[in-house]
Amino acid sequence: MKYSIIVPLYNEEKNVKLLAKELFHALNELKKTNERDFELIFVDDGSKDNTFNELKSINGKDYKIPLILIKHRRNVSQSAAILTGIHKSNYENLIFLDGDLQNDPGDINILVEKFETGYDMVVGWRKKRQDSFINKTLPSLLANSIVRLFTSSKIHDHGCALKVLKRKIFDDLIEWSGDFHRLLAARASDMGFNVTEIEVNHRPRKFGKSNYGFSRIIKVLMDIIYLGFLKNKRKSLYYFGIFGFSSIFLSLLVFCAMIYWKYFISGSFILTPLPILAVFFLLTGINFILIGIIAQTIISKNDGTKENINQNYIETIIDQRKD
Repeated sequence: MKYSIIVPLYNEEKNVKLLAKELFHALNELKKTNERDFELIFVDDGSKDNTFNELKSINGKDYKIPLILIKHRRNVSQSAAILTGIHKSNYENLIFLDGDLQNDPGDINILVEKFETGYDMVVGWRKKRQDSFINKTLPSLLANSIVRLFTSSKIHDHGCALKVLKRKIFDDLIEWSGDFHRLLAARASDMGFNVTEIEVNHRPRKFGKSNYGFSRIIKVLMDIIYLGFLKNKRKSLYYFGIFGFSSIFLSLLVFCAMIYWKYFISGSFILTPLPILAVFFLLTGINFILIGIIAQTIISKNDGTKENINQNYIETIIDQRKD
């Protein structure tokens, strides 16, 4: 089987060479045990340090692994960096891992072996996390609980970057933005793919600092709400339509109450909040319907643009596959 390994990086100058060395060793060991081909793609997401210069000093030919180096003009997001790597990859299977050395490249072996038994995706589970409980582990536990509550996923650790998956999963996705890489396993489960997890090693961060904390919970909530509308692109209009016509129906009920008040009770509804409620529900319903139409138009328009969404961010590509 053939695999493209994609590693997003941001300000990891002290980790790059150590990570590359471990990756090359792990991949060559995998090649020995089975007929597998690999390509390694590093994506520097607009680092402000010397990360990309450190990358350029690495030569994949020394390890007989094709190497692709990509640099974004500015920091976009980890999801965007992964997306860039996917578009530049050649193989039908993908492997993701972080560039901070907390994921153990040696664990790629057990994930690949599990993946090759017939799964569509295998996700790492950092059961024994080596992070601060308050700043990292607790927010992760809360975020994972929210994801399991609102999706069909049973995965414990959606935030673990170490994943092996079929490229088809990405190709079938409707949308990829924000921090959606963290919801990839949940989305794949909702789409009916066969997803499992396996416990992996997790190491303390030696160099650099993490950019995540409790803000991740808010991002997960927003992404889940968004995905609720995108789960089936043909239904996005109907979601808004349900709210819209329900609101218009409430407006009609309020109007009927006004008529009843006027002609059967012989009272004046002008002094009641009924006219305001009728207008409020009517305008809210119309707005929901219009938003649904706009959302459907945008989704349909963007169906064919995912392929080029990151092209404007790319500053440099060094493709050693062509040398």
